[in-house]
Amino acid sequence: MTCWLDFCCNQVSAAMKMLTLAILMLLHPVHVSLTGIEYDAKNSDWSLFVKVWGDDLEADMNLGMSSGAELTGSRDERFFQYLSDRIKIMEDGLPLNLQLISAEIDGLEHRFTLKARGKEDVGTVTVVNRIMTRLYEDQANMLLISLDGIEEGHRFTVTDTMKSYKLK
Repeated sequence: MTCWLDFCCNQVSAAMKMLTLAILMLLHPVHVSLTGIEYDAKNSDWSLFVKVWGDDLEADMNLGMSSGAELTGSRDERFFQYLSDRIKIMEDGLPLNLQLISAEIDGLEHRFTLKARGKEDVGTVTVVNRIMTRLYEDQANMLLISLDGIEEGHRFTVTDTMKSYKLK
């Protein structure tokens, strides 16, 4: 009888822990974005994709540009202004001019594809990612990058928004 009672108590305890964890997850959502960057050194082409949650994106876009200016224009123009303000790629200290190729909304998720043309001889690449860093203290912006033989991941935070890579 004691074994059966212990078993039942353990099952109830495990269920209570899972329920508590689920409630905590609902009360404190995960604040994360994903950015992928690929560099084709042969053609000096940059390809980016960005994935964010729609409600977080809308809240951060409502804050406007880092300069305080308002986002204006069509939906895609506002998306482009936002992404250009929050994500920067610099070759040897000079920012690239990004171009929005596509903006897709799939339920709660927003996906963007951007491209840029770089210069031929690059020594250092710096990536800046400030997506939602003014909005959430626990924001994590994950980066997957592939350039000139380097493939790695990086986690940007509110206090760590820049990462540099030496190519030479």
